[in-house]
Amino acid sequence: MNIFNILAQKLKKFYGTIADENGVYFHEDFFNQVEFLPRENLFYLKKENEKIESFAEENFDSNGFTDIYLRNENPVTIANKKFSVDKLDKLLLSLHLKKNIEVYEGYASTKQKCKNTFAYSYKSADIIITFKDNVVHDFWINGFRFCKDIETKSKLKSVLFIIGNEMDLILNDWDLPAVIDLKNENEIQKYLNEEL
Repeated sequence: MNIFNILAQKLKKFYGTIADENGVYFHEDFFNQVEFLPRENLFYLKKENEKIESFAEENFDSNGFTDIYLRNENPVTIANKKFSVDKLDKLLLSLHLKKNIEVYEGYASTKQKCKNTFAYSYKSADIIITFKDNVVHDFWINGFRFCKDIETKSKLKSVLFIIGNEMDLILNDWDLPAVIDLKNENEIQKYLNEEL
């Protein structure tokens, strides 16, 4: 047994076994943290992001934040648009993303399989959807901002631009906080280059 297999077994023991070694895992804090949303939310999101920035400034001391900001439901949700899983699946597969039905979420050593969840991946970047009765309820990304190579950034930019145009969606990154117009390739590029 080589050193890599030994290390993999130790990591499995610490983090828990995932039923499908090719499955996609995300930390529970990342759920909907960078989400696709209907364009109708654009004005609301800009105002909400400004409130979050102000709140963060007011509640930050030298050690961290002294309070947390609770977001409200977006005025128009992805579920309100009634996008079918089949239609979105067809679009994402046409973009040459790898589909995975084994999706897990959790924290530390706790992991659980997500029900009614698919992930579509390109290298270390994932698009994740949750659904009920063939209607998409959550639609978000993980791992898009930190890719360094030009080829990967170009692919991810193309994916975001096509989704934005085909579905009339914007992207909101609650971590920054910033809204990205997915019909604007320059804005997408700035986002991927971490220039926002």
